[in-house]
Amino acid sequence: MSKTPDGLTVELPSGGYARSEATRAVRDSDLPKILQRLAPGPFGTSSQGVFALEALGHAVDHGLAAAAALEGLILKEAAGDGAGFAVPSLAPAQRRLVAAFQLAVTADAARHRLVALASEPDVSGALELDGFGDLLDTGKEPAALATRVLRLAGRYIELHAPQGASGGGPGSGQGSAGGGGGKGEAAAAGADARAAHVASTLVAFLELLRRATVAYSQGGDLRPMTGALAKRKVLVAGYRYDGLQIQRTKEVSGGLLPVGPSDVVGNREYLEAGLRLARDVAGFDFATRRNPKKINPVLFGLGRPGCGKTITAHAVGNYFLEYCKAREIPARFQVIRRTDWASSYQNASAANLVRIFKEEIYGFEGVSGVYWADIDTALASRGSNDLRMEEKQNLGAVFGIFDGTLLPKDGKWFLICDANTMHMDEAAVSRIAQNPFTVRGPTTVEHYVTLMRDLMLKDVRPFVPEDPGAWERLARLCVDFDLSGRVVDSICGNIRARVQDFEYPDDYFKASAEERQEILARLSNPVDEAFIEKAIRDHHSFQKEAAEKAERDRFEEEVSSLVRQLNASRAAAERAVGLGVGAEVGD
Repeated sequence: MSKTPDGLTVELPSGGYARSEATRAVRDSDLPKILQRLAPGPFGTSSQGVFALEALGHAVDHGLAAAAALEGLILKEAAGDGAGFAVPSLAPAQRRLVAAFQLAVTADAARHRLVALASEPDVSGALELDGFGDLLDTGKEPAALATRVLRLAGRYIELHAPQGASGGGPGSGQGSAGGGGGKGEAAAAGADARAAHVASTLVAFLELLRRATVAYSQGGDLRPMTGALAKRKVLVAGYRYDGLQIQRTKEVSGGLLPVGPSDVVGNREYLEAGLRLARDVAGFDFATRRNPKKINPVLFGLGRPGCGKTITAHAVGNYFLEYCKAREIPARFQVIRRTDWASSYQNASAANLVRIFKEEIYGFEGVSGVYWADIDTALASRGSNDLRMEEKQNLGAVFGIFDGTLLPKDGKWFLICDANTMHMDEAAVSRIAQNPFTVRGPTTVEHYVTLMRDLMLKDVRPFVPEDPGAWERLARLCVDFDLSGRVVDSICGNIRARVQDFEYPDDYFKASAEERQEILARLSNPVDEAFIEKAIRDHHSFQKEAAEKAERDRFEEEVSSLVRQLNASRAAAERAVGLGVGAEVGD
């Protein structure tokens, strides 16, 4: 039986693969100076220019990681079983293949991020292949190859710069906030347009470079090795590669919890709305590129922490994927986390949000669902005096999602979002609350019985009371205390810990699966109604005391603040009187 060839997976670690080398390659290419000259900001390079440079650094880092991974794979196969001490080295053709793979990955990774700044241009043709082999020979030093390619990109940008796009630099007055609000806004708009043009030109160059790389790899001595690479599963940052040709759809892990609609207790109306929306989106007609139904793609849930908003959304996501899979519909469901888009430098957060929705969600060749928890964290109030430019950019990106200006509301995607409070900008509330639901979680005796006995304690069901009357009394207590699903989960965790409070005996580790179950049943501790009632009351008392203490602490803090203000006012009055008396004596 033939052995399946080893695959290749490239993912950057949290700190990058060779971030310092990648940053140095971008800096040594002179692109920072070119961007500062062609698209300047008030204090040097514009925020969009900074984002473009960061995107290039990220892409170069991906290319360096991909080159190292492919080189390691080739050397591993060349070494065979590795029994000897001989260290193989790459042949010239293998070295060029590694360099070509590096360039293809760099170009693709940069394009994925740069399209957030400008629309992807229509590109025809490819770069000349004369001398392309000499360029790939630079791949003996991967960082040097990246620098050389970025220098070519800089020349291409300068060649295609529009007339009068020299920018003028920080001291020229362009992009300045002075001279009145209208002039400042016009200058900012001009700077944004120049930055968008530069980004678009850079994307065009990278596309030409990618095409030339793929074309070169399909001829000469690289052709058989490119074919061998195509027979392997190659994943770079979640994107599948067929040889050096990237597949445009990303293989994303949805990050969904293993729950389904039957695991949701309460929230029935909210759940049914989500399931109906999922089925409607699955009906998207790929032939006409529209959905026969006119649907509102945003479902918003408002509820206190622990009421089951997250479980409900994940259940809808899993239902959506299973529903589409059974009908052979390409589908994706993605969970948006703040770490996916938030960044520490201006404009990056909004650009990443745009990239995620335009490329990973709407750009997917299928139907998509999204869950965005605690969306209020991205919707700061525009009326706040402390609102930073980055937050304004985020608001603009999110409004574009809700309004249909960023993604068309064509029934190809849907978004479930939720929040704990409505402390948001009025414009944001009006956009997300077009299909609103109040999510309450479990509220009835039947809800709590199902949640505790049938779901959360089902693995230890033989060791908890069987009497339906006992569970009705316990559930009534939960209703009286208005416990959230998250609190009930914590209580059930304490109950399970009591049932499983035993040490494994030595014979457990040598026993079969059936024998282990018998040992666990013998050692487990049954709990009665009184124990569960005490667990519920103790947790409720703890919560109540903690809430009262927090309220007392807030009250004392407010009192202390008022006392400080009064003391400061008294001291200021005394000083004012003293200054007045001193002035009269001095006169």
